[in-house]
Amino acid sequence: MKTIESDRLILRAWTPDDAEDMYDYAKSPLVGPAASWKPHESIEETKAYLAQTIQDDDTWAIELKDEHKVIGSIGLHETAVDSVRELGYVLHPNYWGNGYMTEAVKAALRFAFEDLQLIAVRVCHNVNNARSRNVIQRCGFRYDGTLRRDRQCYDGTVRDTCYYSMTREEWESGSSEKPAYAFVQNRACTYFPCHRTNDPEHFNCLFCYCPLYRMENCGGNPSYLSNGIKDCSNCTVPHFHYAHVIKKLTEGANK
Repeated sequence: MKTIESDRLILRAWTPDDAEDMYDYAKSPLVGPAASWKPHESIEETKAYLAQTIQDDDTWAIELKDEHKVIGSIGLHETAVDSVRELGYVLHPNYWGNGYMTEAVKAALRFAFEDLQLIAVRVCHNVNNARSRNVIQRCGFRYDGTLRRDRQCYDGTVRDTCYYSMTREEWESGSSEKPAYAFVQNRACTYFPCHRTNDPEHFNCLFCYCPLYRMENCGGNPSYLSNGIKDCSNCTVPHFHYAHVIKKLTEGANK
């Protein structure tokens, strides 16, 4: 793989010496299960997987410049269409929340469209993997749809998968880039950035204006700020559980 540098990262080819760094994140129960694979149980398992990764040569090691440490991986995997590849990535949980994966994805996309001259890049995530979804949306991918009961996890559970894509035309036109966001009520929201406005004084983010927001027992997972405002940052009801929303609205209408 061609070495790519961004502001804080180096995307480079894997070497056998990276086994310890890979095992450090691959053993985490926060990493593999989110992508349906089993956490590594030994350094020997990681070494075997790393050897195959080096042979496949379609994945970069993500090295953090300041620490000279591999903190994750990102790859462009072949699909049934020669000029289309599927993006995949993973990051050590100790480095979540710093924008590293968004930075790595944008570097990989530049390589995909400028060097490989691809016509499109695909990416997907398990329906409950909010962190992965956040990265995908920040990088400007277009949502294509959700396949129900699409992927079997290592533990036998079957999950829905959300699919996205970006075309070369979208990349070249810059339409994949999101505009600046002047204001949101809660910048820590999993779905940030999602709102834009030129009138922040008259804007209030009610989590996509969920129709259940005003219900005391909405069935979601809200909390309340010190000023009494209902905070729905940890709730996914309006995004994925429309049947629940309709049911609650129907119950309210029949009372």
